[in-house]
Amino acid sequence: MQQVKTKRRLLWVFTLLLLLVVPTSVALAAPSAQREVNDDNVVYGDVVLFDEDFELKDGSRVNGDIILFNGDAEIAGTVNGSVVLFNGNLKVSDMAVLNGDCVLFNGATAGDGSVSCTNLNVELPQELVNFLGELEINPEIPPEYEAPSFLERFLGGTAAAMARAVLFGLLAFAAASVMPRPMQRIENTLRQRPVASGAIGLLTTFSMPFVAVTLALISIPLILLCGLGLLGYPLIGVMILAMVAAGFLGWFTVGNIVGEFLGQRLKMKSRSQAMTTALGTAAITFAIGFLGAIPFVIGESLIWWAIVFLGLGATALTKFGTREYPLVAAPAPLNQDKITAVLETLPDDDENTD
Repeated sequence: MQQVKTKRRLLWVFTLLLLLVVPTSVALAAPSAQREVNDDNVVYGDVVLFDEDFELKDGSRVNGDIILFNGDAEIAGTVNGSVVLFNGNLKVSDMAVLNGDCVLFNGATAGDGSVSCTNLNVELPQELVNFLGELEINPEIPPEYEAPSFLERFLGGTAAAMARAVLFGLLAFAAASVMPRPMQRIENTLRQRPVASGAIGLLTTFSMPFVAVTLALISIPLILLCGLGLLGYPLIGVMILAMVAAGFLGWFTVGNIVGEFLGQRLKMKSRSQAMTTALGTAAITFAIGFLGAIPFVIGESLIWWAIVFLGLGATALTKFGTREYPLVAAPAPLNQDKITAVLETLPDDDENTD
Protein backbone atom coordinates (compact mmCIF):
# COMPACT_ATOMS: atom_id res chain seq x y z
CA MET A 1 0.00 0.00 0.00
CA GLN A 2 2.81 2.37 0.91
CA GLN A 3 4.55 1.59 -2.38
CA VAL A 4 1.40 2.45 -4.35
CA LYS A 5 1.11 5.80 -2.54
CA THR A 6 4.76 6.54 -3.28
CA LYS A 7 4.31 5.84 -6.98
CA ARG A 8 1.15 7.92 -7.07
CA ARG A 9 2.94 10.82 -5.40
CA LEU A 10 5.83 10.53 -7.83
CA LEU A 11 3.43 10.52 -10.77
CA TRP A 12 1.93 13.75 -9.50
CA VAL A 13 5.42 15.21 -9.15
CA PHE A 14 6.23 14.22 -12.70
CA THR A 15 2.99 15.69 -14.03
CA LEU A 16 3.64 19.01 -12.34
CA LEU A 17 7.20 19.05 -13.60
CA LEU A 18 6.00 18.27 -17.10
CA LEU A 19 3.57 21.19 -16.99
CA LEU A 20 6.35 23.48 -15.81
CA VAL A 21 8.92 22.32 -18.35
CA VAL A 22 8.29 25.00 -20.97
CA PRO A 23 8.06 28.08 -18.74
CA THR A 24 10.95 26.94 -16.57
CA SER A 25 13.26 26.31 -19.51
CA VAL A 26 12.35 29.61 -21.12
CA ALA A 27 12.89 31.64 -17.97
CA LEU A 28 16.13 29.85 -17.14
CA ALA A 29 17.59 29.51 -20.61
CA ALA A 30 21.19 29.90 -19.47
CA PRO A 31 21.32 26.92 -17.10
CA SER A 32 19.10 24.89 -19.43
CA ALA A 33 21.69 25.14 -22.17
CA GLN A 34 24.50 23.89 -19.95
CA ARG A 35 25.19 20.27 -20.85
CA GLU A 36 28.21 19.91 -18.59
CA VAL A 37 28.94 21.45 -15.20
CA ASN A 38 32.64 21.38 -14.44
CA ASP A 39 34.43 21.20 -11.13
CA ASP A 40 33.49 23.75 -8.44
CA ASN A 41 30.84 25.36 -10.66
CA VAL A 42 27.33 26.14 -9.44
CA VAL A 43 24.12 26.27 -11.50
CA TYR A 44 21.39 28.36 -9.90
CA GLY A 45 18.04 27.18 -11.21
CA ASP A 46 16.58 24.15 -12.94
CA VAL A 47 18.30 22.30 -15.74
CA VAL A 48 15.85 21.19 -18.45
CA LEU A 49 17.18 19.47 -21.58
CA PHE A 50 15.58 17.77 -24.57
CA ASP A 51 17.51 15.17 -26.55
CA GLU A 52 20.68 16.10 -24.67
CA ASP A 53 22.92 14.37 -22.13
CA PHE A 54 23.93 16.04 -18.90
CA GLU A 55 27.03 15.60 -16.72
CA LEU A 56 27.54 17.00 -13.22
CA LYS A 57 31.16 16.52 -12.19
CA ASP A 58 32.57 16.05 -8.72
CA GLY A 59 32.63 19.25 -6.68
CA SER A 60 29.99 21.00 -8.78
CA ARG A 61 26.45 21.77 -7.67
CA VAL A 62 22.98 22.35 -9.08
CA ASN A 63 20.62 24.37 -6.90
CA GLY A 64 17.45 23.18 -8.60
CA ASP A 65 15.87 20.23 -10.37
CA ILE A 66 17.38 18.25 -13.25
CA ILE A 67 14.83 17.21 -15.86
CA LEU A 68 15.92 15.36 -19.00
CA PHE A 69 13.82 14.08 -21.90
CA ASN A 70 15.48 11.51 -24.15
CA GLY A 71 18.87 11.99 -22.53
CA ASP A 72 21.25 10.33 -20.07
CA ALA A 73 22.63 11.91 -16.91
CA GLU A 74 25.90 11.32 -15.09
CA ILE A 75 26.00 12.80 -11.60
CA ALA A 76 29.05 13.02 -9.36
CA GLY A 77 28.27 16.33 -7.62
CA THR A 78 25.49 17.71 -5.44
CA VAL A 79 21.90 18.22 -6.56
CA ASN A 80 19.77 20.35 -4.27
CA GLY A 81 16.56 19.24 -5.94
CA SER A 82 14.94 16.34 -7.74
CA VAL A 83 16.21 14.35 -10.72
CA VAL A 84 13.64 13.27 -13.29
CA LEU A 85 14.66 11.37 -16.45
CA PHE A 86 12.33 10.22 -19.19
CA ASN A 87 13.76 7.75 -21.68
CA GLY A 88 17.22 8.09 -20.18
CA ASN A 89 19.68 6.30 -17.93
CA LEU A 90 21.26 7.67 -14.78
CA LYS A 91 24.84 7.01 -13.71
CA VAL A 92 25.57 7.95 -10.11
CA SER A 93 29.06 8.26 -8.63
CA ASP A 94 29.90 7.41 -5.05
CA MET A 95 30.53 11.13 -4.46
CA ALA A 96 27.06 12.15 -5.64
CA VAL A 97 24.64 13.79 -3.21
CA LEU A 98 20.96 14.06 -4.06
CA ASN A 99 18.78 16.17 -1.76
CA GLY A 100 15.50 15.34 -3.43
CA ASP A 101 13.54 12.69 -5.28
CA CYS A 102 14.94 10.59 -8.11
CA VAL A 103 12.47 9.34 -10.68
CA LEU A 104 13.24 7.43 -13.88
CA PHE A 105 10.69 6.77 -16.58
CA ASN A 106 11.83 4.05 -18.93
CA GLY A 107 15.42 4.18 -17.71
CA ALA A 108 17.96 2.42 -15.52
CA THR A 109 20.45 3.39 -12.85
CA ALA A 110 24.12 2.48 -12.74
CA GLY A 111 27.23 3.45 -10.84
CA ASP A 112 28.68 3.13 -7.36
CA GLY A 113 26.47 5.74 -5.71
CA SER A 114 24.02 5.01 -2.94
CA VAL A 115 21.26 7.21 -4.37
CA SER A 116 17.99 5.37 -4.51
CA CYS A 117 15.77 6.04 -7.49
CA THR A 118 12.28 4.95 -8.36
CA ASN A 119 12.00 3.33 -11.77
CA LEU A 120 8.59 3.65 -13.41
CA ASN A 121 7.82 2.08 -16.73
CA VAL A 122 5.31 4.69 -17.86
CA GLU A 123 4.85 5.44 -21.53
CA LEU A 124 3.51 8.80 -22.55
CA PRO A 125 1.23 9.15 -25.60
CA GLN A 126 3.13 9.21 -28.86
CA GLU A 127 1.69 12.63 -29.74
CA LEU A 128 3.16 14.10 -26.57
CA VAL A 129 6.52 12.45 -27.21
CA ASN A 130 6.61 13.88 -30.73
CA PHE A 131 5.64 17.31 -29.41
CA LEU A 132 8.45 17.28 -26.85
CA GLY A 133 10.92 16.11 -29.46
CA GLU A 134 10.01 18.98 -31.79
CA LEU A 135 10.49 21.63 -29.14
CA GLU A 136 13.61 23.73 -29.67
CA ILE A 137 13.88 25.72 -26.49
CA ASN A 138 17.54 24.98 -25.79
CA PRO A 139 19.52 27.92 -27.16
CA GLU A 140 22.74 27.14 -28.89
CA ILE A 141 25.83 27.81 -26.85
CA PRO A 142 27.73 30.60 -28.58
CA PRO A 143 31.30 29.72 -29.52
CA GLU A 144 33.93 31.00 -27.19
CA TYR A 145 36.47 33.35 -28.72
CA GLU A 146 39.71 34.27 -27.08
CA ALA A 147 40.06 37.95 -26.35
CA PRO A 148 42.74 39.52 -28.56
CA SER A 149 46.00 40.33 -26.87
CA PHE A 150 47.31 43.81 -26.23
CA LEU A 151 49.61 43.63 -29.25
CA GLU A 152 46.83 42.39 -31.55
CA ARG A 153 44.49 45.17 -30.45
CA PHE A 154 47.21 47.79 -30.85
CA LEU A 155 48.27 46.61 -34.31
CA GLY A 156 44.68 46.22 -35.48
CA GLY A 157 43.68 49.67 -34.21
CA THR A 158 46.75 51.26 -35.76
CA ALA A 159 46.08 49.63 -39.14
CA ALA A 160 42.46 50.81 -39.03
CA ALA A 161 43.60 54.35 -38.15
CA MET A 162 45.99 54.37 -41.11
CA ALA A 163 43.24 53.21 -43.47
CA ARG A 164 40.84 55.91 -42.24
CA ALA A 165 43.59 58.53 -42.50
CA VAL A 166 44.26 57.66 -46.15
CA LEU A 167 40.55 57.63 -47.00
CA PHE A 168 39.83 60.94 -45.27
CA GLY A 169 42.93 62.49 -46.81
CA LEU A 170 41.77 61.60 -50.32
CA LEU A 171 38.28 62.96 -49.63
CA ALA A 172 39.76 66.17 -48.22
CA PHE A 173 41.97 66.61 -51.29
CA ALA A 174 38.95 66.22 -53.56
CA ALA A 175 36.82 68.64 -51.52
CA ALA A 176 39.54 71.31 -51.41
CA SER A 177 40.11 70.97 -55.14
CA VAL A 178 36.41 71.35 -56.00
CA MET A 179 35.43 74.12 -53.57
CA PRO A 180 38.56 76.00 -52.42
CA ARG A 181 36.86 79.39 -51.90
CA PRO A 182 34.02 78.10 -49.67
CA MET A 183 36.49 76.17 -47.53
CA GLN A 184 38.60 79.31 -47.21
CA ARG A 185 35.56 81.21 -45.89
CA ILE A 186 34.88 78.43 -43.39
CA GLU A 187 38.50 78.53 -42.26
CA ASN A 188 38.45 82.31 -41.82
CA THR A 189 35.32 82.05 -39.68
CA LEU A 190 36.84 79.27 -37.62
CA ARG A 191 39.97 81.31 -36.97
CA GLN A 192 38.11 84.53 -36.13
CA ARG A 193 35.11 83.09 -34.26
CA PRO A 194 36.18 79.79 -32.64
CA VAL A 195 33.84 80.16 -29.63
CA ALA A 196 30.83 80.99 -31.77
CA SER A 197 31.66 78.14 -34.13
CA GLY A 198 31.92 75.63 -31.30
CA ALA A 199 28.68 76.81 -29.70
CA ILE A 200 26.73 76.66 -32.97
CA GLY A 201 28.18 73.23 -33.74
CA LEU A 202 27.18 71.94 -30.30
CA LEU A 203 23.63 73.27 -30.60
CA THR A 204 23.27 71.93 -34.12
CA THR A 205 24.44 68.45 -33.14
CA PHE A 206 22.07 68.11 -30.21
CA SER A 207 19.08 69.93 -31.71
CA MET A 208 19.00 68.14 -35.05
CA PRO A 209 17.64 64.81 -33.64
CA PHE A 210 14.83 66.64 -31.85
CA VAL A 211 13.97 68.59 -34.99
CA ALA A 212 13.91 65.38 -37.04
CA VAL A 213 11.69 63.57 -34.51
CA THR A 214 9.31 66.55 -34.25
CA LEU A 215 9.04 66.80 -38.02
CA ALA A 216 8.36 63.07 -38.28
CA LEU A 217 5.57 63.28 -35.67
CA ILE A 218 4.00 66.29 -37.37
CA SER A 219 4.13 64.53 -40.74
CA ILE A 220 1.99 61.61 -39.51
CA PRO A 221 -1.30 63.55 -39.02
CA LEU A 222 -0.61 65.59 -42.15
CA ILE A 223 -0.36 62.35 -44.13
CA LEU A 224 -3.73 61.22 -42.78
CA LEU A 225 -5.36 64.59 -43.47
CA CYS A 226 -4.11 65.69 -46.85
CA GLY A 227 -1.05 63.65 -47.78
CA LEU A 228 1.16 66.72 -47.53
CA GLY A 229 3.08 65.07 -44.69
CA LEU A 230 4.78 62.78 -47.18
CA LEU A 231 7.15 65.63 -47.90
CA GLY A 232 8.37 65.57 -44.31
CA TYR A 233 10.35 62.36 -44.54
CA PRO A 234 12.40 63.33 -47.62
CA LEU A 235 13.05 66.62 -45.84
CA ILE A 236 14.36 64.72 -42.82
CA GLY A 237 16.67 62.75 -45.10
CA VAL A 238 17.98 65.94 -46.68
CA MET A 239 18.58 67.45 -43.24
CA ILE A 240 20.56 64.40 -42.12
CA LEU A 241 22.62 64.34 -45.31
CA ALA A 242 23.30 68.07 -45.00
CA MET A 243 24.47 67.65 -41.42
CA VAL A 244 26.79 64.79 -42.38
CA ALA A 245 28.18 66.79 -45.30
CA ALA A 246 28.69 69.81 -43.04
CA GLY A 247 30.51 67.64 -40.53
CA PHE A 248 32.90 66.30 -43.16
CA LEU A 249 33.45 69.77 -44.60
CA GLY A 250 34.23 71.15 -41.16
CA TRP A 251 36.59 68.26 -40.46
CA PHE A 252 38.47 68.97 -43.68
CA THR A 253 38.67 72.67 -42.80
CA VAL A 254 40.26 71.91 -39.45
CA GLY A 255 42.56 69.58 -41.34
CA ASN A 256 43.60 72.47 -43.58
CA ILE A 257 44.56 74.55 -40.54
CA VAL A 258 46.62 71.66 -39.16
CA GLY A 259 48.10 71.02 -42.62
CA GLU A 260 49.29 74.63 -42.95
CA PHE A 261 50.96 74.34 -39.55
CA LEU A 262 52.65 71.07 -40.51
CA GLY A 263 53.71 72.50 -43.86
CA GLN A 264 55.46 75.38 -42.15
CA ARG A 265 57.19 73.06 -39.69
CA LEU A 266 58.25 70.69 -42.44
CA LYS A 267 59.33 73.63 -44.61
CA MET A 268 57.35 72.45 -47.61
CA LYS A 269 58.04 74.81 -50.50
CA SER A 270 55.03 74.12 -52.71
CA ARG A 271 51.90 74.00 -50.57
CA SER A 272 48.59 74.14 -52.35
CA GLN A 273 45.34 74.31 -50.41
CA ALA A 274 44.34 70.83 -51.54
CA MET A 275 47.68 69.40 -50.45
CA THR A 276 47.66 71.01 -46.99
CA THR A 277 44.03 70.00 -46.46
CA ALA A 278 44.79 66.37 -47.30
CA LEU A 279 47.92 66.38 -45.14
CA GLY A 280 46.25 67.89 -42.09
CA THR A 281 43.09 65.79 -42.38
CA ALA A 282 45.10 62.59 -42.61
CA ALA A 283 47.22 63.68 -39.64
CA ILE A 284 44.36 64.42 -37.25
CA THR A 285 42.41 61.34 -38.36
CA PHE A 286 45.38 59.07 -37.78
CA ALA A 287 46.31 60.72 -34.47
CA ILE A 288 42.84 60.26 -32.98
CA GLY A 289 42.57 56.68 -34.27
CA PHE A 290 46.05 55.85 -32.94
CA LEU A 291 45.16 57.16 -29.49
CA GLY A 292 42.03 55.03 -29.56
CA ALA A 293 44.10 51.94 -30.35
CA ILE A 294 46.14 52.35 -27.14
CA PRO A 295 44.36 50.80 -24.14
CA PHE A 296 43.90 52.88 -20.99
CA VAL A 297 44.16 56.13 -23.02
CA ILE A 298 41.07 58.27 -22.62
CA GLY A 299 40.13 61.61 -24.07
CA GLU A 300 40.47 60.93 -27.80
CA SER A 301 36.69 60.99 -28.20
CA LEU A 302 36.59 64.45 -26.62
CA ILE A 303 39.12 65.69 -29.19
CA TRP A 304 37.04 64.13 -31.95
CA TRP A 305 33.84 65.84 -30.76
CA ALA A 306 35.62 69.18 -30.32
CA ILE A 307 36.79 69.11 -33.94
CA VAL A 308 33.32 68.13 -35.13
CA PHE A 309 31.67 70.95 -33.16
CA LEU A 310 34.13 73.59 -34.40
CA GLY A 311 34.01 72.57 -38.04
CA LEU A 312 30.25 72.01 -38.10
CA GLY A 313 29.57 75.38 -36.46
CA ALA A 314 31.84 77.29 -38.86
CA THR A 315 30.20 75.55 -41.81
CA ALA A 316 26.74 76.46 -40.52
CA LEU A 317 27.67 80.11 -39.88
CA THR A 318 28.98 80.54 -43.41
CA LYS A 319 26.11 78.51 -44.94
CA PHE A 320 28.49 75.94 -46.39
CA GLY A 321 31.02 78.61 -47.22
CA THR A 322 28.73 80.57 -49.52
CA ARG A 323 29.13 83.83 -47.58
CA GLU A 324 31.50 85.48 -45.14
CA TYR A 325 30.90 85.61 -41.42
CA PRO A 326 30.39 88.01 -39.78
CA LEU A 327 28.36 89.59 -42.53
CA VAL A 328 29.68 92.98 -43.61
CA ALA A 329 26.98 95.47 -44.48
CA ALA A 330 27.22 96.73 -48.04
CA PRO A 331 27.85 100.50 -48.39
CA ALA A 332 24.79 102.58 -49.07
CA PRO A 333 24.40 103.78 -52.67
CA LEU A 334 25.55 107.35 -53.33
CA ASN A 335 22.86 110.00 -53.73
CA GLN A 336 23.91 112.00 -56.78
CA ASP A 337 21.41 114.81 -56.11
CA LYS A 338 22.90 115.55 -52.71
CA ILE A 339 26.41 115.47 -54.10
CA THR A 340 25.46 117.96 -56.84
CA ALA A 341 23.77 120.29 -54.33
CA VAL A 342 26.84 120.31 -52.12
CA LEU A 343 29.15 120.99 -55.04
CA GLU A 344 27.03 123.94 -56.15
CA THR A 345 27.46 125.64 -52.79
CA LEU A 346 31.21 125.61 -53.12
CA PRO A 347 32.81 128.85 -54.46
CA ASP A 348 34.27 128.83 -57.93
CA ASP A 349 38.02 128.96 -58.49
CA ASP A 350 37.70 132.30 -60.43
CA GLU A 351 36.11 134.07 -57.47
CA ASN A 352 38.91 132.91 -55.22
CA THR A 353 41.43 134.30 -57.67
CA ASP A 354 39.89 137.77 -57.70
